[in-house]
Amino acid sequence: MMKRRISMAKQFGISTILLLFFCEGYAESVFERYWENIQTTFYGSLPEPEWGNCTPSDYLLCTQIRTNESATTAMIRTHYFNGTNYDHAAQISDYIRYVGRPLIYCIGLICNTLTICVSARKELRRVATCQFLIAVAVADILILINGIFYWIEYELLIRVMTDSEVICKITVFTVYCGPQISAITLIVMSIERLVRVIDAPAHDRWFSIKKTRLYIVIIVLVMVFLNIVIFFSNIYFEECCKKVCWNIYHDSREILELHDERCNNCTTGCDDCGLPGMLEFYKVYKWVAFVIYWALPFCCLPVINGWLLYEVYLARKRSQRIEEEKSLPIHFSGSSDDGDSEGEEEREKAEKEVTIMLVLVTASYCILTTGFNFIQAGVIDVYGAQSEADLIKNSYVFSVFILLFYLNHASNFFLYCISVRPYREELKCMLKPFYECIRKPFRKISCGVCRRRDEGENDTDETPIQMSESSRSSYGACD
Repeated sequence: MMKRRISMAKQFGISTILLLFFCEGYAESVFERYWENIQTTFYGSLPEPEWGNCTPSDYLLCTQIRTNESATTAMIRTHYFNGTNYDHAAQISDYIRYVGRPLIYCIGLICNTLTICVSARKELRRVATCQFLIAVAVADILILINGIFYWIEYELLIRVMTDSEVICKITVFTVYCGPQISAITLIVMSIERLVRVIDAPAHDRWFSIKKTRLYIVIIVLVMVFLNIVIFFSNIYFEECCKKVCWNIYHDSREILELHDERCNNCTTGCDDCGLPGMLEFYKVYKWVAFVIYWALPFCCLPVINGWLLYEVYLARKRSQRIEEEKSLPIHFSGSSDDGDSEGEEEREKAEKEVTIMLVLVTASYCILTTGFNFIQAGVIDVYGAQSEADLIKNSYVFSVFILLFYLNHASNFFLYCISVRPYREELKCMLKPFYECIRKPFRKISCGVCRRRDEGENDTDETPIQMSESSRSSYGACD
């Protein structure tokens, strides 16, 4: 068993190294194409930005708005700093998003799919925690798929969201609703673990599989109801001679104020104004989203998981005290309770790993989502540049925080399945048939080499070879 574990560890290490080489090769190839495309007709054929709101009075304001908004898109390189002293800095800032976002999307989609597959296996699907893990993974997949549209629109500068009002509202709805579902589900999952440690009978009553699924459905319905207003709001409009799909990622509050002012004073040609009060709605809604996605998890998760760690510590102390009271003065082997004690130790070890996993999830959530939420609430203003240096700085800040945001929804597989032994074992069992299928041809080749080597040695030397136990086991692997 030990050799098998070592073998699995070696295979995992080799696979990780190969994956890193693949990612490095992918990054290098994309990097080369990226720098080649800077001077090619692809970027050169992009239409020049049309400044102004089609009236001379708004020309200067629109110019300033679009310049500041370029900190969050590839236009900072293609339209604003191309050929200037800040050209290289703008290219690097944009390249971070140009390569980083799709790489995180691909890894996150694969890993979240594996999380669903592992948690839905027969041995785990009846566990309440795994039901919550599946819900979080589904929400994360929607967020990552939704992120692809933003990458195409704002990094490749191909109109997808601004070309269709339906796609615009679906993508904006998902970018608000998905993270909120993930955050609230994570809080309820932590509560479930706490109740399981404090009161097991109460856990069985309140977190049965049927009730757990009901909680998930309620969370989804509440978040959908809270964000459904996006489909009826005026976020798709034309301003500064451009179609705008207004979202907190890439559009400033100033362009929303400009549009709201135009609609309030509009007498003719107001087809894209829709319902009034979008600016007032945003002023309130940004804090609602901030509370649900950041403030509530930031306050609840440390308290819940801190309480959980304390309860686990007390339970361990009680268990040790009971064992000391039951221990005999003379130690003897062969006790009939050895199997039970080993099983209890394995169970406690598994519980400890799951608890550590929740603590890691809490810490990573708070670290990875703080910057994005501060941008969303306007605490960090990436649209308020007063100089070219400020614009470059804002671009770097946005690039880092947006990648951390998506990394939070792509890294749950490593926090859930890789860091916890029960889930890790299920993952191994799930992947074992594929591994054996891949390994089989190579095993035949190695066994053939071993047999030919044995035959050659037997033909040339009739003296029997004294083999060590380890060598004999190694040769036996080729039988």
